Amino acid sequence: MTSAAGTEPAGTPVTCLLGNSLLDRLAYALFLKAELNWEVGQHADFTPTAVWAAMRSRPALVLVDSDSAAASAVDAVQMILRLQPATRILVIGAAVDPLHVQGWSRCTIHGYVVKDGGVAELRAALQAVSDNRQYFSEGVRSAIRRPSAASDNGQPRLSRRESELLPLLARGLSLRDAAHQMTVSYKTADSYRTSLLRKLGLHDRVELARYAIRERIIDP
Repeated sequence: MTSAAGTEPAGTPVTCLLGNSLLDRLAYALFLKAELNWEVGQHADFTPTAVWAAMRSRPALVLVDSDSAAASAVDAVQMILRLQPATRILVIGAAVDPLHVQGWSRCTIHGYVVKDGGVAELRAALQAVSDNRQYFSEGVRSAIRRPSAASDNGQPRLSRRESELLPLLARGLSLRDAAHQMTVSYKTADSYRTSLLRKLGLHDRVELARYAIRERIIDP
């Protein structure tokens, strides 16, 4: 079910849906159109070639159907943000257990809505993320935040915002662009950067990129 961007309902951003199952993607596309009048312009699985092809339409919003933070889904989101850093990411998942969502701390997502939250919550999440706000179902934000404080394995304890900023700067985004993507002020992002570098014992962006590659936060 692929449609031209011109068929999007008024006020709806160009939207892409990612998921492993073709049947699930088609079902979600039909559901979103029938229940929320929300058009899916492109859909694809998590393979790099499929993601790259889907991103050629430059979607403003990407919906990710993934019950847990599977490596293929996280890698796909990382690829999207490298190709088009301004893209908004909303995950539709089943998990709220920290063990099953902790992988999302490796990349930037702007929302996570649980599948049993109902149509009203999905509508609220879609609207919030498309309006450059964030939306996380109850309990999910703290579940994602918790693993980023990796003191148990000897790594520095980073705040959620510091963990969010790290891969953006490591991939080469300017601080101003990173602040825009995080929907915070430049001054606030600068304070996060200062604290991040201090906690990691790093001095500049080059060292930060090397750290992120070494810790597998970003791909080389």
